[in-house]
Amino acid sequence: MSEVYFLIRYTPFWAVPVLMIAGEFTYKMWLRKKKKATLFCGILSIICLLSNIFYVYAGGPEKSVSLVKDMVWFYTR
Repeated sequence: MSEVYFLIRYTPFWAVPVLMIAGEFTYKMWLRKKKKATLFCGILSIICLLSNIFYVYAGGPEKSVSLVKDMVWFYTR
């Protein structure tokens, strides 16, 4: 579980570059009419965008991890 908390704590360091790369590939694959690749890259872009929005909504690294811990505790008790 510590790996998941590490990924949540440092979300902007992986989600922003992946968002930019996947967004660019979404556009390129859309121009080439490759539907499966476009869908994959688009979904990856949306996941990264939602991760960044959650990170900002939660309030940063420490609060986002504590919020996820609280959600895990709530749904597993």
